[in-house]
Amino acid sequence: MHVISCLVKLFRSLPVCILLLSALTVDSQTFEPRDTTSVEAMFAKAREFAYNNRKAESREICRQILLHDRNYHDASVLIGRTYAWDNKYDSARFVLSKIIETKIGYYDAVDALIDVEFWSDNYPAAIKYADMGLTYHPNDDNFRYKKARVLNSSGDSKKASEILNQILAANPGNKDAAGLLLSIRKSNMVNKLTINYWIDAFENDDPWNFGSIAIGRKTPSLGTVTLRYNFARRFGNDGHQLEIDAYPALTKGVYMYFSTAFSNKKNFPYSRFSIEPYFKLPASFELSAGFRYLNFDDNRIVTFDSSKVVIYTGSVGKYWGNYWFSLRPYLTPGKDKWSKSLSLTVRYYLSDADSYLSLILGTGISPDEQKYAIISDYYLKSKKIALEYRKKIASRFLLDCRSGFAREEIRAGTMRNRYSFDLGFSILF
Repeated sequence: MHVISCLVKLFRSLPVCILLLSALTVDSQTFEPRDTTSVEAMFAKAREFAYNNRKAESREICRQILLHDRNYHDASVLIGRTYAWDNKYDSARFVLSKIIETKIGYYDAVDALIDVEFWSDNYPAAIKYADMGLTYHPNDDNFRYKKARVLNSSGDSKKASEILNQILAANPGNKDAAGLLLSIRKSNMVNKLTINYWIDAFENDDPWNFGSIAIGRKTPSLGTVTLRYNFARRFGNDGHQLEIDAYPALTKGVYMYFSTAFSNKKNFPYSRFSIEPYFKLPASFELSAGFRYLNFDDNRIVTFDSSKVVIYTGSVGKYWGNYWFSLRPYLTPGKDKWSKSLSLTVRYYLSDADSYLSLILGTGISPDEQKYAIISDYYLKSKKIALEYRKKIASRFLLDCRSGFAREEIRAGTMRNRYSFDLGFSILF
């Protein structure tokens, strides 16, 4: 009986024990510290995926982290950035904006929002978020630099330069600020003065001497416009020519080359006109097609009889790494047949777009060279090779050197050697 009595008492107290045990279990779960080790490991994996083009997988891991801890803002920032890297800017804005609604001024979220708006060309919004970042993080170089970058892209290079100078005054070693300031100064140098001299030497003839001086300016509507004076001394005559050319952009990926020139009727055509549109194609290709019109009539600016020469030309260009390849033919109709010439340029870019080494190979006459502009008979046979070196010096000066050799036919069955030496100097301002 005693045993039975004890069992009855135990049975009656069982619900209370179960309730106490449950309470203790819930309490221990409620106050158990978060397992930061596993979350950090998950986030490290998400970052690894994000930077290895596995962005969708990265976002999924970040969502799992947020289910565990919705205040783990770095995971939300990473989701927003990966959306931006996929050009899903609206999704990126939605995720990142939610962060700064709950945690105003959160550094990484504001930083990411600046990039999102900058990449999507929404410059006013990018400046707004840069100002927000500076409100909560005054004098932060990163936010100041990004504001300057946005201002420069939006056309306010003056204010951008002021901010960059402030950064460099406090931190002269800031490479990003120094690089952007240098780029702005270069882009503000829209004028270029160029002086060229070149000489062609022959075995049994007097040399040909040429010179030019040109002033060019970058313009918003006409591209680079250049006014050039050309001089040529040969055949016992001094020739003078005034030339102007421009490269206006017609639409995205399409621009035009225009050129016109007039002379004193010695050593140059009396008038010259050129038109050639250029088309930028996928895979870094470029295609052009146009013509050159040369008028040798001393009394008329334009003529359509035998005094004129029309040359049809074009080009196929390709950028490949630091190399640029260009193939250009010239076709000139004649009475009995068309004359043909071909020029191949292989250019290797050095430290920047204004410093390069070029190899030029060609057959026939290249009428774009001013030294041949007086020659109306394009049936002459010629083979040529030339090397050209251009170097930018101190970001403001350009030095051009070129040397070439040609074996050319001057009359039927008569060949001669031609040695060319060119030197040019430009200053940007």
